[in-house]
Amino acid sequence: MQRSKLAIGLAILGLLFSACGGSPPATSSPTAGATTTAKPSVAETADQVMARLYEAAKAEGGQVAFYSSTNTDDAKKILPEFEKKFAGIKVTHTRKSGEALVQQLVTEKKAGQDLYDVVETNLFEVAFVIEQGYTQKYVTASAADFPTEARAADGAWIAARFNNDLPGINTTKMPAGVTVKTWKDLCNPALSGKIAVEQSDVVVYSALRKILGDAEAQTVLKCIAANKPSLRSGHTDMANLLAAGEFAVTLSSNGHRLAQLKYEENKPIEWAKTDPIITDVQAMAISNKPKNPNGAKLLLEWLVSQDGQKAIASTGRVPASTKVPAKYPDLHNFGKIFFVSDALRADFTKDAEFWRTTLGIK
Repeated sequence: MQRSKLAIGLAILGLLFSACGGSPPATSSPTAGATTTAKPSVAETADQVMARLYEAAKAEGGQVAFYSSTNTDDAKKILPEFEKKFAGIKVTHTRKSGEALVQQLVTEKKAGQDLYDVVETNLFEVAFVIEQGYTQKYVTASAADFPTEARAADGAWIAARFNNDLPGINTTKMPAGVTVKTWKDLCNPALSGKIAVEQSDVVVYSALRKILGDAEAQTVLKCIAANKPSLRSGHTDMANLLAAGEFAVTLSSNGHRLAQLKYEENKPIEWAKTDPIITDVQAMAISNKPKNPNGAKLLLEWLVSQDGQKAIASTGRVPASTKVPAKYPDLHNFGKIFFVSDALRADFTKDAEFWRTTLGIK
Protein backbone atom coordinates (compact mmCIF):
# COMPACT_ATOMS: atom_id res chain seq x y z
CA MET A 1 0.00 0.00 0.00
CA GLN A 2 1.21 3.40 -0.85
CA ARG A 3 1.84 5.70 2.05
CA SER A 4 -0.41 8.74 1.76
CA LYS A 5 1.00 11.99 0.46
CA LEU A 6 0.32 13.67 3.76
CA ALA A 7 2.07 16.94 3.00
CA ILE A 8 -0.29 17.59 0.11
CA GLY A 9 -3.32 15.76 1.45
CA LEU A 10 -3.51 17.38 4.86
CA ALA A 11 -2.90 20.80 3.35
CA ILE A 12 -5.87 20.25 1.03
CA LEU A 13 -7.96 19.03 3.94
CA GLY A 14 -6.98 22.11 5.91
CA LEU A 15 -8.13 24.37 3.08
CA LEU A 16 -11.36 22.43 2.77
CA PHE A 17 -12.04 22.65 6.49
CA SER A 18 -11.20 26.36 6.58
CA ALA A 19 -13.65 27.00 3.77
CA CYS A 20 -16.36 25.46 5.96
CA GLY A 21 -15.72 27.87 8.81
CA GLY A 22 -12.96 26.31 10.85
CA SER A 23 -9.40 25.07 10.92
CA PRO A 24 -8.23 21.52 11.61
CA PRO A 25 -6.89 21.08 15.11
CA ALA A 26 -3.48 19.53 15.63
CA THR A 27 -3.60 17.82 18.99
CA SER A 28 -1.45 14.82 19.74
CA SER A 29 -4.17 12.83 21.54
CA PRO A 30 -7.30 12.72 19.37
CA THR A 31 -10.61 11.71 20.88
CA ALA A 32 -13.72 10.60 19.09
CA GLY A 33 -16.49 13.07 18.46
CA ALA A 34 -19.34 10.83 19.60
CA THR A 35 -20.01 10.88 23.32
CA THR A 36 -21.26 7.30 23.66
CA THR A 37 -18.71 4.56 24.12
CA ALA A 38 -20.06 1.18 23.05
CA LYS A 39 -18.42 -1.58 25.06
CA PRO A 40 -19.05 -5.30 24.87
CA SER A 41 -20.02 -6.91 28.14
CA VAL A 42 -17.06 -8.07 30.21
CA ALA A 43 -18.75 -11.46 30.36
CA GLU A 44 -18.70 -11.89 26.58
CA THR A 45 -15.88 -13.44 24.62
CA ALA A 46 -14.94 -12.06 21.20
CA ASP A 47 -16.82 -14.94 19.56
CA GLN A 48 -19.93 -14.22 21.61
CA VAL A 49 -19.80 -10.54 20.74
CA MET A 50 -19.49 -11.33 17.03
CA ALA A 51 -22.35 -13.86 17.20
CA ARG A 52 -24.60 -11.20 18.73
CA LEU A 53 -23.54 -8.54 16.23
CA TYR A 54 -23.95 -10.96 13.31
CA GLU A 55 -27.66 -11.45 14.02
CA ALA A 56 -28.15 -7.70 14.39
CA ALA A 57 -26.18 -6.99 11.21
CA LYS A 58 -28.33 -9.38 9.19
CA ALA A 59 -31.45 -7.68 10.50
CA GLU A 60 -30.24 -4.21 9.49
CA GLY A 61 -29.55 -5.20 5.86
CA GLY A 62 -26.30 -7.16 5.81
CA GLN A 63 -24.04 -4.43 4.39
CA VAL A 64 -20.79 -2.77 5.52
CA ALA A 65 -19.14 0.20 3.78
CA PHE A 66 -15.39 -0.12 4.33
CA TYR A 67 -13.20 2.87 3.37
CA SER A 68 -9.66 1.52 3.37
CA SER A 69 -6.25 2.12 1.80
CA THR A 70 -5.58 -1.63 1.87
CA ASN A 71 -4.71 -2.49 -1.72
CA THR A 72 -7.22 -4.40 -3.80
CA ASP A 73 -5.14 -7.58 -4.05
CA ASP A 74 -4.82 -7.87 -0.28
CA ALA A 75 -8.46 -6.96 0.29
CA LYS A 76 -9.46 -9.82 -2.04
CA LYS A 77 -7.65 -12.19 0.32
CA ILE A 78 -8.92 -10.69 3.58
CA LEU A 79 -12.54 -9.63 3.07
CA PRO A 80 -13.85 -12.90 1.53
CA GLU A 81 -12.77 -14.65 4.75
CA PHE A 82 -15.08 -12.31 6.68
CA GLU A 83 -17.94 -12.84 4.24
CA LYS A 84 -17.47 -16.62 4.38
CA LYS A 85 -17.64 -16.65 8.19
CA PHE A 86 -20.62 -14.29 8.29
CA ALA A 87 -22.75 -15.47 5.39
CA GLY A 88 -25.10 -12.80 4.10
CA ILE A 89 -22.95 -9.85 5.18
CA LYS A 90 -21.45 -8.02 2.20
CA VAL A 91 -18.49 -5.64 2.51
CA THR A 92 -18.19 -2.84 -0.05
CA HIS A 93 -14.52 -1.83 -0.19
CA THR A 94 -13.77 1.73 -1.27
CA ARG A 95 -10.03 1.73 -1.92
CA LYS A 96 -7.97 4.89 -2.34
CA SER A 97 -4.70 6.22 -1.02
CA GLY A 98 -4.98 7.63 2.48
CA GLU A 99 -5.19 11.32 1.61
CA ALA A 100 -7.69 10.71 -1.20
CA LEU A 101 -9.80 8.55 1.09
CA VAL A 102 -9.91 11.20 3.81
CA GLN A 103 -10.66 13.97 1.31
CA GLN A 104 -13.62 11.94 0.03
CA LEU A 105 -14.86 11.20 3.53
CA VAL A 106 -14.62 14.84 4.65
CA THR A 107 -16.34 16.07 1.49
CA GLU A 108 -19.19 13.62 2.02
CA LYS A 109 -19.60 14.55 5.67
CA LYS A 110 -19.63 18.28 4.89
CA ALA A 111 -22.39 17.59 2.39
CA GLY A 112 -24.41 15.78 5.04
CA GLN A 113 -23.75 12.34 3.56
CA ASP A 114 -23.02 9.44 5.90
CA LEU A 115 -21.72 6.84 3.47
CA TYR A 116 -18.93 5.00 5.29
CA ASP A 117 -19.15 2.61 8.22
CA VAL A 118 -15.47 1.85 8.99
CA VAL A 119 -12.36 3.77 7.91
CA GLU A 120 -8.89 2.21 7.82
CA THR A 121 -5.64 3.93 6.85
CA ASN A 122 -2.52 5.31 8.54
CA LEU A 123 -2.88 6.72 12.04
CA PHE A 124 -2.08 10.33 11.07
CA GLU A 125 -5.13 10.49 8.82
CA VAL A 126 -7.47 8.46 11.01
CA ALA A 127 -6.58 10.84 13.86
CA PHE A 128 -7.56 13.77 11.64
CA VAL A 129 -10.95 12.16 10.91
CA ILE A 130 -11.46 11.52 14.63
CA GLU A 131 -10.71 15.17 15.45
CA GLN A 132 -13.42 16.34 13.08
CA GLY A 133 -15.99 14.36 15.06
CA TYR A 134 -16.67 11.88 12.26
CA THR A 135 -16.13 8.74 14.34
CA GLN A 136 -17.38 7.12 17.52
CA LYS A 137 -15.65 5.21 20.29
CA TYR A 138 -15.93 1.44 20.42
CA VAL A 139 -13.81 -0.87 22.55
CA THR A 140 -13.44 -4.27 20.88
CA ALA A 141 -13.49 -7.53 22.81
CA SER A 142 -9.94 -8.29 21.60
CA ALA A 143 -8.42 -4.91 22.48
CA ALA A 144 -6.27 -6.39 25.27
CA ASP A 145 -4.42 -8.46 22.63
CA PHE A 146 -2.92 -5.29 21.16
CA PRO A 147 0.06 -3.29 22.45
CA THR A 148 -0.76 0.11 23.91
CA GLU A 149 0.82 1.80 20.86
CA ALA A 150 -1.71 0.00 18.66
CA ARG A 151 -4.94 1.22 20.23
CA ALA A 152 -6.58 4.15 21.96
CA ALA A 153 -7.49 3.25 25.53
CA ASP A 154 -10.91 4.86 25.13
CA GLY A 155 -11.75 2.96 21.93
CA ALA A 156 -11.32 5.92 19.57
CA TRP A 157 -9.21 3.74 17.23
CA ILE A 158 -7.44 0.41 17.03
CA ALA A 159 -4.73 -0.84 14.66
CA ALA A 160 -5.35 -3.26 11.84
CA ARG A 161 -1.71 -3.85 10.91
CA PHE A 162 1.79 -2.39 10.95
CA ASN A 163 4.05 -1.19 8.12
CA ASN A 164 7.80 -1.59 8.72
CA ASP A 165 9.66 1.22 6.93
CA LEU A 166 13.03 -0.22 5.92
CA PRO A 167 15.77 0.78 3.47
CA GLY A 168 15.42 -1.69 0.60
CA ILE A 169 18.51 -3.12 -1.10
CA ASN A 170 19.10 -4.75 -4.48
CA THR A 171 22.05 -6.98 -3.65
CA THR A 172 23.26 -7.14 -7.27
CA LYS A 173 23.32 -3.36 -7.75
CA MET A 174 25.22 -2.26 -4.66
CA PRO A 175 28.70 -0.85 -5.39
CA ALA A 176 31.55 -3.13 -4.34
CA GLY A 177 32.42 -2.79 -0.66
CA VAL A 178 29.36 -0.68 0.18
CA THR A 179 26.90 -1.84 2.82
CA VAL A 180 23.76 -0.22 4.18
CA LYS A 181 23.03 -1.03 7.80
CA THR A 182 21.78 2.36 9.00
CA TRP A 183 20.22 5.43 7.44
CA LYS A 184 23.57 7.21 7.76
CA ASP A 185 25.09 4.69 5.34
CA LEU A 186 22.96 6.24 2.59
CA CYS A 187 25.31 9.22 2.77
CA ASN A 188 28.09 7.21 1.11
CA PRO A 189 29.11 9.10 -2.07
CA ALA A 190 29.41 5.74 -3.84
CA LEU A 191 25.60 5.65 -3.80
CA SER A 192 25.25 8.87 -5.79
CA GLY A 193 22.52 8.37 -8.38
CA LYS A 194 21.70 4.93 -6.95
CA ILE A 195 19.13 5.85 -4.28
CA ALA A 196 15.33 6.14 -4.62
CA VAL A 197 13.12 8.15 -2.27
CA GLU A 198 9.33 7.98 -2.09
CA GLN A 199 8.56 11.68 -2.13
CA SER A 200 5.61 11.46 0.28
CA ASP A 201 7.70 9.85 3.06
CA VAL A 202 7.78 12.92 5.31
CA VAL A 203 6.90 10.73 8.28
CA VAL A 204 10.20 8.84 7.88
CA TYR A 205 12.09 12.10 8.38
CA SER A 206 9.82 12.95 11.35
CA ALA A 207 10.72 9.59 12.89
CA LEU A 208 14.43 10.09 12.20
CA ARG A 209 14.34 13.41 14.06
CA LYS A 210 13.16 11.57 17.16
CA ILE A 211 15.59 8.69 16.68
CA LEU A 212 18.74 10.61 15.71
CA GLY A 213 18.00 14.09 17.01
CA ASP A 214 17.20 17.16 14.91
CA ALA A 215 20.72 18.08 13.82
CA GLU A 216 21.78 14.57 12.80
CA ALA A 217 18.50 13.83 11.00
CA GLN A 218 18.87 17.05 9.02
CA THR A 219 22.46 16.16 8.15
CA VAL A 220 21.44 12.69 6.95
CA LEU A 221 18.65 14.04 4.75
CA LYS A 222 20.94 16.70 3.29
CA CYS A 223 23.63 14.19 2.36
CA ILE A 224 21.03 11.84 0.86
CA ALA A 225 19.87 14.80 -1.24
CA ALA A 226 23.50 15.40 -2.26
CA ASN A 227 23.53 11.83 -3.61
CA LYS A 228 20.95 12.90 -6.22
CA PRO A 229 18.17 10.45 -5.35
CA SER A 230 15.47 9.44 -7.81
CA LEU A 231 12.17 10.82 -6.48
CA ARG A 232 9.37 8.28 -6.83
CA SER A 233 5.63 8.07 -6.15
CA GLY A 234 4.21 4.85 -4.79
CA HIS A 235 5.93 2.35 -2.52
CA THR A 236 4.85 -0.71 -4.46
CA ASP A 237 6.08 0.66 -7.78
CA MET A 238 9.34 1.78 -6.18
CA ALA A 239 9.96 -1.66 -4.65
CA ASN A 240 9.25 -3.33 -7.99
CA LEU A 241 11.74 -1.02 -9.72
CA LEU A 242 14.30 -1.76 -7.01
CA ALA A 243 13.90 -5.47 -7.75
CA ALA A 244 14.28 -4.76 -11.47
CA GLY A 245 17.61 -3.01 -10.85
CA GLU A 246 16.49 0.56 -11.51
CA PHE A 247 18.47 1.63 -8.43
CA ALA A 248 20.52 0.00 -5.69
CA VAL A 249 18.78 1.14 -2.52
CA THR A 250 15.74 2.99 -1.19
CA LEU A 251 15.50 5.31 1.78
CA SER A 252 12.36 3.52 2.95
CA SER A 253 10.24 0.71 1.54
CA ASN A 254 7.32 -1.23 2.95
CA GLY A 255 8.92 -4.25 4.57
CA HIS A 256 6.21 -6.72 3.58
CA ARG A 257 6.68 -5.93 -0.11
CA LEU A 258 10.44 -6.41 0.16
CA ALA A 259 9.82 -9.78 1.80
CA GLN A 260 7.37 -10.79 -0.92
CA LEU A 261 9.93 -9.93 -3.59
CA LYS A 262 12.67 -11.84 -1.78
CA TYR A 263 10.85 -14.97 -0.66
CA GLU A 264 7.99 -15.35 -3.12
CA GLU A 265 9.44 -13.90 -6.32
CA ASN A 266 13.09 -14.84 -5.76
CA LYS A 267 14.37 -11.32 -6.44
CA PRO A 268 17.83 -10.16 -5.26
CA ILE A 269 16.30 -8.13 -2.44
CA GLU A 270 17.41 -7.49 1.12
CA TRP A 271 16.72 -4.77 3.68
CA ALA A 272 18.80 -2.83 6.17
CA LYS A 273 18.51 -4.17 9.72
CA THR A 274 17.96 -0.79 11.30
CA ASP A 275 17.66 -0.40 15.04
CA PRO A 276 15.12 0.87 15.86
CA ILE A 277 12.66 -0.17 13.15
CA ILE A 278 10.40 2.68 12.01
CA THR A 279 6.88 1.25 12.15
CA ASP A 280 3.70 2.88 10.86
CA VAL A 281 0.41 2.09 12.58
CA GLN A 282 -2.52 1.48 10.23
CA ALA A 283 -5.58 2.39 12.30
CA MET A 284 -9.34 1.85 12.12
CA ALA A 285 -12.36 3.71 13.48
CA ILE A 286 -16.15 3.48 13.18
CA SER A 287 -18.25 6.28 11.70
CA ASN A 288 -20.14 8.53 14.10
CA LYS A 289 -23.25 7.92 11.98
CA PRO A 290 -22.82 4.52 10.33
CA LYS A 291 -25.50 3.36 7.93
CA ASN A 292 -24.89 -0.16 9.24
CA PRO A 293 -23.87 0.22 12.90
CA ASN A 294 -23.93 -3.47 13.80
CA GLY A 295 -22.22 -4.46 10.57
CA ALA A 296 -19.54 -1.85 11.25
CA LYS A 297 -18.87 -3.20 14.75
CA LEU A 298 -18.90 -6.78 13.45
CA LEU A 299 -16.28 -6.01 10.79
CA LEU A 300 -14.09 -4.18 13.30
CA GLU A 301 -14.41 -7.00 15.83
CA TRP A 302 -13.46 -9.59 13.21
CA LEU A 303 -10.50 -7.64 11.81
CA VAL A 304 -8.93 -7.44 15.28
CA SER A 305 -9.86 -11.02 16.23
CA GLN A 306 -7.31 -13.77 15.77
CA ASP A 307 -9.09 -14.95 12.61
CA GLY A 308 -9.03 -11.47 11.10
CA GLN A 309 -5.42 -10.87 12.08
CA LYS A 310 -4.44 -14.23 10.57
CA ALA A 311 -6.13 -13.20 7.32
CA ILE A 312 -4.13 -9.95 7.34
CA ALA A 313 -0.92 -11.86 8.15
CA SER A 314 -1.54 -14.24 5.23
CA THR A 315 -0.90 -11.33 2.82
CA GLY A 316 2.58 -10.81 4.30
CA ARG A 317 1.60 -7.67 6.19
CA VAL A 318 2.49 -7.46 9.87
CA PRO A 319 -0.54 -8.09 12.12
CA ALA A 320 -1.02 -5.72 15.05
CA SER A 321 -2.24 -8.34 17.52
CA THR A 322 0.30 -9.88 19.88
CA LYS A 323 -1.57 -13.19 19.51
CA VAL A 324 -0.84 -13.65 15.79
CA PRO A 325 2.68 -14.16 14.37
CA ALA A 326 3.86 -12.40 11.23
CA LYS A 327 4.41 -14.38 8.05
CA TYR A 328 7.90 -12.87 7.75
CA PRO A 329 9.29 -12.50 11.30
CA ASP A 330 12.65 -11.26 10.00
CA LEU A 331 10.99 -7.95 9.17
CA HIS A 332 10.89 -7.00 12.83
CA ASN A 333 12.97 -9.39 14.95
CA PHE A 334 16.31 -7.57 14.67
CA GLY A 335 15.69 -4.32 16.52
CA LYS A 336 13.44 -2.32 18.79
CA ILE A 337 10.19 -0.98 17.35
CA PHE A 338 9.79 2.78 16.93
CA PHE A 339 6.08 3.38 16.50
CA VAL A 340 5.08 6.40 14.42
CA SER A 341 2.68 7.92 16.93
CA ASP A 342 0.13 10.66 16.42
CA ALA A 343 2.34 12.94 18.53
CA LEU A 344 4.65 13.37 15.52
CA ARG A 345 1.91 15.34 13.77
CA ALA A 346 2.68 18.36 15.96
CA ASP A 347 5.69 19.23 13.78
CA PHE A 348 4.41 17.84 10.51
CA THR A 349 4.15 21.15 8.66
CA LYS A 350 7.71 22.10 9.60
CA ASP A 351 9.02 18.63 8.77
CA ALA A 352 7.24 18.60 5.42
CA GLU A 353 8.74 21.95 4.45
CA PHE A 354 12.29 20.85 5.30
CA TRP A 355 11.74 17.54 3.48
CA ARG A 356 10.48 19.18 0.28
CA THR A 357 13.05 21.96 0.28
CA THR A 358 16.00 19.65 0.94
CA LEU A 359 15.02 17.04 -1.66
CA GLY A 360 13.83 19.58 -4.22
CA ILE A 361 10.24 18.32 -4.34
CA LYS A 362 7.95 20.75 -6.11
